[in-house]
Amino acid sequence: MAAINNVQTQNMLNPAQQQAAQAGDGPQLILAGAGSGKTRTIVHRIGHLIATAQVAPHRILAVSFTNKSAAELKLRLSDLIGDGGGGVVSGTFHAISLRFLRRYADALAYPRSFQIIDSDDQKALIKRILKSRNIASDRLHPGYLLNWIEHCKHAGLTPEQTPEHGWNGINMVELYGNYQAELQRHERMDFSDLILNTVLLMRHHPDIATALRCRFDHVLVDEYQDTNPIQHEWLMHLCNEHHNLTVVGDDDQSIYGWRGADVRHILEFEQLWNGATLHRLQENYRSSGAILSLANAVICENTDRHEKNLQATKAIGDTPEWKVCNDEYDEARRIMQQVEVWQSHGYKNSEIAILYRSNRQSLPLEQVFREANIPYRIIGGLGFFERMEIKDALAFWALLNRCGDSLQLLRICNKPKRGLGNIGQEQIASQLAASGMRAYEWLDLLAAGHAEGAAKKLMPLAQMLVDIRSEHESLPDRGLNRILEACGYLDSLNAMGEIEAAARIDNVRTLQDYIELSLAQDISPIDFMDRAALLQSSEGINDQDDDQQEIDSVAMMSLHRAKGLEFDCVVLPGVEEGLLPHQRSLDEGDAGIAEERRLLYVGITRARDHVLLTSARLRRFYGEMHYPLPSRFIKSLSNDILQHRDAAMQPATGLGNENGNQSSNVGGFNIGIGSNVAHPSFGEGVVLALEGAGDAARVTIQFRRSGTKRLMLKYAALQCA
Repeated sequence: MAAINNVQTQNMLNPAQQQAAQAGDGPQLILAGAGSGKTRTIVHRIGHLIATAQVAPHRILAVSFTNKSAAELKLRLSDLIGDGGGGVVSGTFHAISLRFLRRYADALAYPRSFQIIDSDDQKALIKRILKSRNIASDRLHPGYLLNWIEHCKHAGLTPEQTPEHGWNGINMVELYGNYQAELQRHERMDFSDLILNTVLLMRHHPDIATALRCRFDHVLVDEYQDTNPIQHEWLMHLCNEHHNLTVVGDDDQSIYGWRGADVRHILEFEQLWNGATLHRLQENYRSSGAILSLANAVICENTDRHEKNLQATKAIGDTPEWKVCNDEYDEARRIMQQVEVWQSHGYKNSEIAILYRSNRQSLPLEQVFREANIPYRIIGGLGFFERMEIKDALAFWALLNRCGDSLQLLRICNKPKRGLGNIGQEQIASQLAASGMRAYEWLDLLAAGHAEGAAKKLMPLAQMLVDIRSEHESLPDRGLNRILEACGYLDSLNAMGEIEAAARIDNVRTLQDYIELSLAQDISPIDFMDRAALLQSSEGINDQDDDQQEIDSVAMMSLHRAKGLEFDCVVLPGVEEGLLPHQRSLDEGDAGIAEERRLLYVGITRARDHVLLTSARLRRFYGEMHYPLPSRFIKSLSNDILQHRDAAMQPATGLGNENGNQSSNVGGFNIGIGSNVAHPSFGEGVVLALEGAGDAARVTIQFRRSGTKRLMLKYAALQCA
C-alpha cells in the first residue's frame, strides 16, 4: 500500500475540512454544505485513520447510498491510498448487507445461496398473489402494493409488526405476509429485504450482532441526511459499542421524506451519540457569491436546522433573476430565450439544466424547445407524450375523434379490465384485420350490435364512444375527460395509490389543457396527434441511451433527480404556491413546507454561474384557469439578492403565440392582462382580457369568489389589488 503524505493531505484541505479529517475517535458529525467538498473530506479522514491513527484499512467501513457514489469513493481512496483503496471495505447499504447475509442468512431460515429477486419477477409474484385472491388491479394496483410493502420495510416493520392497513376493503398486512412467505419459499429476497434482514439478524441473534460489530473499528457514512429508519437502526447496531461513527451530510439537503428518509437522524445526532463532535464545512467551491446569497436567504427561513452559512470561494457573479410570466407557455418561451442568451455567451447546452417540481411542467417546455430546434433530454423520466397514462388517454381520445388506429384500440381494449386476456386480444386483432375497417369504424359496427366472440366485451366501450361523440364537438377538449371518466380509466389510476395516482392524473389533466388550447387555434384532432407524435421524436432524448449521451442537449429533470448534480446555468420554473411549495406539501403543514424549501435550496445550489427562477400569473390545470401566488420562499427577497422582472402583460393564449401589449389606465394605475384588481362588489380578481377603447372599453375579470365577469371599464370602479 502506498504511503499517505500527511503534509500533502493538509495542503489539500481547508482548515474546517482538515479538522474534520483529523478528528479522533468517537462519534463525528460533519455538516457539509452544498459544494463544500464532503467527499474529499471523508476520503482524507479515512487516510488519516490509516496513516496516523494506525487503523488497519480492512477494519474501516465506508457506506454510501448509490453505486455511483460508492464507485467515486473507491476511486478517490485509490488515488489517495493506492492499492485499490488499501483494503477499506466500501459500498452501499445494500451491497454491504448482502455480504453479511451471505455468511449468516441460515440464521433466518434462508440458504446462504439465496437469490435476489429482480423487479420483473417481483411484479409477477405480486400479480400471482393478487390473482389467487381474486383481487383485480383496478381495485388494488400491484405497484401500489409493492410500494407500500417497501415503505414498511424502510420503516423496519415486518408483517407481524405492521399496524393494520386496509385499501378498498383489502387487508394489506395479510398480503405483505403472503408476499414474504412466497419469497422465502422461493429462497429469494427483494432489494429492501437485504437491509431489513441484516437488522433482524442483529435484533434477534446477539452472537451475530457481536461478530458484525467486532468486524470494524470505524464506520463512515455519506449523505447521512437521507437515511431511513431501518438504515439508522442498522448503523446503531453496528456502532453501539465502539461509537466510532463518522457521518457526513447536510440537513438543508434532506429532500426524500416522501420515500422514508428522516431528517431527524442528522438533526438529533448529538443527542443520540453522547460526546459527538460537530464540524461545519461552509466554504462552497461550486457556485458564485450571488447564487450563494440567494441560497442562504432561502434556507435560513427554516427553523429546525443546523446553523450554516455557505461562503463563496468564487467571484460574486451575476445576481439571480426571477421572471414573472403570463402563463406556462410564455414561461417556456422566456426560458428558451434565456437559454439562447446563455448559448450566445459560450455555454454549451449540456451545461444548462431546467429543474421542475412536477413532471407535468415538462410539456410546454418540450414543445417550445422543439419548435426552437434546441435539443433537450429528459433525465430520469419519460417525455410527456411517452408516459403510460398519456398514451392511454390519447388512444381513447383518438378513437373518439375518428383518428385512432388498431394499435391504439389494442392498447386500451382491456383498460380498465374487461376480461380480455392475451387470447381475447389476439381474437380482436384478427377480427379487426379481417373486417378491413378502420378501428373506429369497426367500433361503430360493434355499437350497433354486430359483435362476435371476444369483441362482445368491447360493445359497452363502443356504445360509450358513440354516445359521447354525439356531443363531443361542443366540449372544449372534444370529450377527453368525458370518455376517461365514463369508461372508468381515471378510477383505475386511483388504484395505484395516492401519490402515484395524483401524479398520473395531474399529467392527464395537463393533456386536457393542452388539447383545449390546441383546438382553440383550429388544430384538428389528426393534426394534434401528429404534433404529439413529433414530440416523442429525437429531441426528447432518453438519458438511458448511452449512444445519445454525447449529444449536446439541455437537461430537463425533476428537482429530486438533480440532487448531486451541477451545471453552469440552472432554470427553476414554477416557483409559486401550489407547485413550489407543492400543494401536497402545503396540506402536510410545517414539515412539508420545510422540505419544499430545502428542495428549492438544492435546486439553486446546483448552479455554478447563473440561476433563473420563473413563475406564472396564470396556469391551466384540470381544465380551469388558476392564478397562483408567488412562492412564499422568494416573494419577499430584495432585488439585490433576486432581481425581479415582470414579463410584459399579454393575453394568455398559450402555445407560444406572441401578442401585442394590451393595457389601460384606470384611476391613475395601469392595468393589463394578468393584473390583480379589486371590485367593490365582486372582490379580488385577475384581468383576463381588455377590448375596445375609450368609453367603450370592456374588461373581462376572473374573480376569485364571483367567477368571470365582463364589465364596462369606465364604470367598473376597479382598484389595484
